[in-house]
Amino acid sequence: MLLPLLVYALAWFFQALTGFGAGILIVGVLALFYEPRSVVISSAFVNLVGILLMLILLRGNRAELGTLFWLSLGSLPGVALSSKLLLLVSQEFLKLAIGLFILSLGFYDLLVQRGILRRRLRRSRLFALIAGFLSGLFAGLVGMGGPPPVVYMNQVCKDVGTLKLTLTLFFGVNILLRVFFYTAWGGAELIRLELILPALIGVPLGVFLGLYVSGMTSATALKRFIALSVFLLGLILTAEGFKEFLGFPLEH
Repeated sequence: MLLPLLVYALAWFFQALTGFGAGILIVGVLALFYEPRSVVISSAFVNLVGILLMLILLRGNRAELGTLFWLSLGSLPGVALSSKLLLLVSQEFLKLAIGLFILSLGFYDLLVQRGILRRRLRRSRLFALIAGFLSGLFAGLVGMGGPPPVVYMNQVCKDVGTLKLTLTLFFGVNILLRVFFYTAWGGAELIRLELILPALIGVPLGVFLGLYVSGMTSATALKRFIALSVFLLGLILTAEGFKEFLGFPLEH
């Protein structure tokens, strides 16, 4: 149980620092050592611990409730669809396809945040719905729903505290939907307590350290780091997807 504890601490340090990433790191690492579908489903319960703690610690900030509503509305059909597909579709193909998309999304946001590209996403119900749907789809399939709404919020929201609180509320709604549909589609037998219990120590440790470091970082630097993180995570996921999809699985 030491490995999951360390992974949760690192993952939630990153999430508290940037507003996203816990699900990506948890699934990306623990799926190398445990059955991937059990990791994806169990991580939903793990991340509920972090969500609740983040909401308590970020309560002094203001959330964009309108944006939250449209993101959440869009995620509903995405989670419903992906929670069913998770039990049917090849994870190798999914990882490759989603990795390529996240890579492109991160590269685009990185260009925008550095001022190289001026065409930003605009604040609109349609873009929020699309970001929410993609988030729900990715989260249910591979436990990695953060990049689409993060890139959207990173471009339309200037205040980092507002960005983090809005995303935390959204991810909370998203995770509750995942838990419901995983159970409805018969995935409850994949839940593993040995993957959940270490979260009671690892997650709070990561959250407190991440928020502390975030408080000492400028908003501009943090937003650029968020964009770079999405790009790098997409690159890693794409590389893994290519190796597995082409029949050369990563060595464990």
